[in-house]
Amino acid sequence: MAAATFGTYAIDMVQSRFRGLLVCLSLLVITSWAAGQTLVPETVPRHEAVARALEAEWLTGEERATLRVFHGVWDERDLISPTRKAIAALDAWRLDDPIFDDANVPVELRAEARLRRGELQAAIDLAAQSDTIRAARIRAEAYEGLGRFERAGEVVIEPVRRLQREQLEEADELTEGVRALMVRARVEGQPARDFQTMMGLLARSHQQLDRLYWPARLTEAELLLEKDETQEAAQVLHEVLSFNPRSSEAWYLLGRIALQIFDFNSVIAAGETLRLLNPRHPLADVLFAEMRLIQDDPESSREYIESVLNRWPKLRRARALDAAMHALMYDEAAMRAAIARYEELSPGSAKAYYVVGRHLSFNRQYDAAAEMLEEAIRRQPNWPAPRIEQGLMELQSGRDAVALRILREVSEIDPFNTRAINSLQLLEDLADYRRLETEHFIVRYAPGIDEIMVEMMPERLEEIHETVTRRFQFKPDRKTVVELMPNHERFAVRITGMPFIHTIAACTGPVIAMEVPRSGSGHTTTYDWARVFQHEYTHTVTLAQTKNRIPHWLTEAAAVEMEFKPRDYPTAQMLARSLEQGTLFNLDEIKWAFVRPEQPQDRSKAYAQGHWMLEFMNERFGSSAVIRLFGRYFQGEREAAAMRNALGVSREDFYREFLEWAETDVRSWGLLAKPSMTDLMDELRAKDPDAAVQMAASQQARLKAIARVLSDQIGQPKTRGRRALKAEDWPELRRPPVEITDETLEAWREEYPDHPDLLELEIRRAMQREGGAKASMIPRLERYAELRPVDPMPHQRLAQIYLDRNEPERAIPHLEALDVREDHSPVYAVELTRLYREQGDLDRAMEKATRALEINPYDAANRERAAAVALQSQRLELAHQHIRALTRLEPDRPRHLQRLEAVERLLQAESRE
Repeated sequence: MAAATFGTYAIDMVQSRFRGLLVCLSLLVITSWAAGQTLVPETVPRHEAVARALEAEWLTGEERATLRVFHGVWDERDLISPTRKAIAALDAWRLDDPIFDDANVPVELRAEARLRRGELQAAIDLAAQSDTIRAARIRAEAYEGLGRFERAGEVVIEPVRRLQREQLEEADELTEGVRALMVRARVEGQPARDFQTMMGLLARSHQQLDRLYWPARLTEAELLLEKDETQEAAQVLHEVLSFNPRSSEAWYLLGRIALQIFDFNSVIAAGETLRLLNPRHPLADVLFAEMRLIQDDPESSREYIESVLNRWPKLRRARALDAAMHALMYDEAAMRAAIARYEELSPGSAKAYYVVGRHLSFNRQYDAAAEMLEEAIRRQPNWPAPRIEQGLMELQSGRDAVALRILREVSEIDPFNTRAINSLQLLEDLADYRRLETEHFIVRYAPGIDEIMVEMMPERLEEIHETVTRRFQFKPDRKTVVELMPNHERFAVRITGMPFIHTIAACTGPVIAMEVPRSGSGHTTTYDWARVFQHEYTHTVTLAQTKNRIPHWLTEAAAVEMEFKPRDYPTAQMLARSLEQGTLFNLDEIKWAFVRPEQPQDRSKAYAQGHWMLEFMNERFGSSAVIRLFGRYFQGEREAAAMRNALGVSREDFYREFLEWAETDVRSWGLLAKPSMTDLMDELRAKDPDAAVQMAASQQARLKAIARVLSDQIGQPKTRGRRALKAEDWPELRRPPVEITDETLEAWREEYPDHPDLLELEIRRAMQREGGAKASMIPRLERYAELRPVDPMPHQRLAQIYLDRNEPERAIPHLEALDVREDHSPVYAVELTRLYREQGDLDRAMEKATRALEINPYDAANRERAAAVALQSQRLELAHQHIRALTRLEPDRPRHLQRLEAVERLLQAESRE
């Protein structure tokens, strides 16, 4: 338990841990809210101004109680007054509290409760009894919720006039006036004019009129969130909580920010806090339901949605999520029925269509999402939210002309939305991009130096198309758009609409965006663009093949499979360690690990484990099994049914069989050898009397520590992975040190001649004695390469030995083994180019020179080398391409232009023959 301090009172906050996430792309889209800060705080320090106000000597008892209730630091003694009790109930969303039927409670509070319950006509009727700005705002929001937008606009006319003609001197009136302006902005389409006015009025409210009036700050946060200014909104919400830690809306909005950035731990923290305020808090259930939808787990969202609707059947937020739940279960009839139930409450409202469209878009169901969003726009044309969502969706689905039109319309309505404006700027830049079209691809790129890379792409792209579609027996029905972004900032905006993203390439389905493989200012790194593209194009194919319904782990697994790259050593070690410790993800856990990992290596482990499970699937059920599985997803089956029907086993049995298979597979990598080094060293310790005593104490401490961990976990929320017991966690678990002498190692090697750990230790000791790898070590290095094929070390040492001995034909296989593992450096490809040229194998030399360029196409030395090999092999067109690139890379070197002219003369002569 962690304590969240609400004023002077401490309330236990359940520290829920949830691992999670999915994303619809192969990229990682996580926008952190602020470095070094927690989005949903565990403790809420009271603002100094609140503390001073509460301690003021001149306050009467009634005034102090009223102030304590307003700032959420009350106790039951403060709730004697019906009005104060109603305010506290509203803060906690205890909407069924009988106090709201008490005629002594101000009509605005009673109307607000009915508005929140979804009883909109009752709210209108009650609020009509008052002529305050707040009452008018309540009526306007109720009419808006009913879909009566014209009437809502009429109701806010008088409050807006008061703002225009009066200098309101009460913070609450001014804030309510701004909220009325917000309604007008949505129903009449005036945010461009009103936004800055509203922000200025709110600043006056909480900075000049009443610095303690936290509802003005809360309204400011709502406005910022409408503009996708999430980081600034989060800071304001933290301020709100310092003024009133019991503000349900503040905790709920922090939870919504967490949903936007896929921070599910923070979503759970926000929901748990809401449940501390109210054990049956409807906003907590709404947060958890939407979290499950974003996690592509609509079945689990049902219990939360039903929990709300059973108590509050008119709560529109839950009704809209109910429709979205059925949409994500691919049950169109149920979705339409859920929308019809919403329509019965709010005929003409756009909200349900918007919510369904947004979740379908996130789920990559672009056509269905477009239908929903278009209907939302038709119903409420002045509301920017569905237009922004539609514009960003069209951008990600590759329909840029449509996206450009929509986002331009949005900019007229709402020029302050960050995501929309960033994306519009990108689209306008893209309009000036050049275009290269092949049989299956459309490549768009910025004019300038990137043309030298684009020239390399057409033939390679078509080879990749053939490779991927042949493997999965499926071809997309339209050309894939490939957008080559000139720098990291443009790439990030292209994918997310925000310039914060940590990857180099991403697929949204019909569009693949790539940052150019280049290092230096504004760029991320060099990389093997062809391998990366084959990974991303696999997503394009498998997403289309399944109507974008493939589980995230499986599309990533298929993409990693198509990289045609051996599993690297650190990854193999990580998987082996996780298998041994029992911390591999199950099929529920793995899909959340990609975008919001809880441990630093969770994301890379999810990629690697997904690929490993696909390897098992191929071996156990045949290479066509995944194609059968894709067919089931295309038909709308969820994972449990799809696996049962395509593979003939349940998800549970699939995972159980995978774990059994993995035990054998990992040993084929030369890992988890028996006996383990720990076991061997424990045998040594047992022979040392002093060490044996320490070992016995350590074993007892270990048992106690394990019992302590199990005891701590009882009753705690389920976490995604089981954390292994580590010696560093409990000093008493550390084994006493023991020395492995050369004599001991020799004896072990005789007893276990094929033990890879022992052979590696022997090799490393020999290299340490000899000052490096020597020819005498060749047999041991070659044997170690056989016993532990995942370790690149023997290939590195053998390649160097053979190169030093001038035996290139023996060095080449080891350099090839290293090159196929390399993603970011052309060093091995360059050396292989040299060796193949010396051997006269110009075809292989050209292949390796091209690979070096695929990793770094902007390096002049790589271009020189490729041009030389092309000339040597009489490939004049290819030589011309590379020399022309050199004139762009090094325009100040006249030699390149001279060589280019010479090659052009040769080409002309060749054409005349």
